[in-house]
Amino acid sequence: MTSRARSIVAAAAALLLALTVTAGCAASFGAQTQQQYQAAEGANGDSGPIAARNVLVMADAEGKGVLYGVLVNDGTSDDRLASVTVDPAAEGVTVAGPQELPLPAGQAVPFGTRGKAITVNGAKPGRMLKMTLSFGEAGPITLYVPVLAEDHYSPSPRPETEE
Repeated sequence: MTSRARSIVAAAAALLLALTVTAGCAASFGAQTQQQYQAAEGANGDSGPIAARNVLVMADAEGKGVLYGVLVNDGTSDDRLASVTVDPAAEGVTVAGPQELPLPAGQAVPFGTRGKAITVNGAKPGRMLKMTLSFGEAGPITLYVPVLAEDHYSPSPRPETEE
């Protein structure tokens, strides 16, 4: 093999090695595809076999809204949503409506629909509410729940003191 051919082979090998090494940079444990993220706008939380998914408040400009989300009972025994409370620091925000909700084992139960509407008053779009969902058997789930406008627009969250 001539020296020119050796140079070409060596350059090709070096290029192949460089491509192989740099191609793996995004495939380590810190790769973007390995990072968990929340694709939905609502809040998620877990307590034992109970999972709260995509919990959010849809409210009008006056602060009258409804709490929406899904509760999933992955357990083998039935449970129930016993109450929903808002942190007292969120002055003027109240929760009302039928808060007791049966959670059959192995099922997902949406709330915020007819007959299962939990109303939230005093929370205008753009706020984040610290809310606690309490259950009959599972421990409570505390979430920071976003308040969205009824047209699903999500304004930037504002500090509580601006209200």
